[in-house]
Amino acid sequence: MEAQANSDAPKRASREQKYLHFALLPEDEALLVELSPEQQSILRTQGSYRKRAEALGIAIGTVRSRLHRAREALSRLRAERDADRAPAAQAPRPDAGLH
Repeated sequence: MEAQANSDAPKRASREQKYLHFALLPEDEALLVELSPEQQSILRTQGSYRKRAEALGIAIGTVRSRLHRAREALSRLRAERDADRAPAAQAPRPDAGLH
């Protein structure tokens, strides 16, 4: 049974590490203002769940849920932004087809 307990620890650590490597892009600054103040602060705070919880004075579970919701909201905003950009990039040029 001890081998099973040890095999779970690296999975949890790697999941947290992967989740914590979510990167804010420079162009995300314009989108961040559309998020709630709690979502903005959790995305801008760096470090592990524990470090973020200490920095913000909230429980680790609250960090996890806020971080999840903030990333989902930011991802939706990114998708909307990208969808708005796509038609302009794919619009036919006025001189297309004229040779």
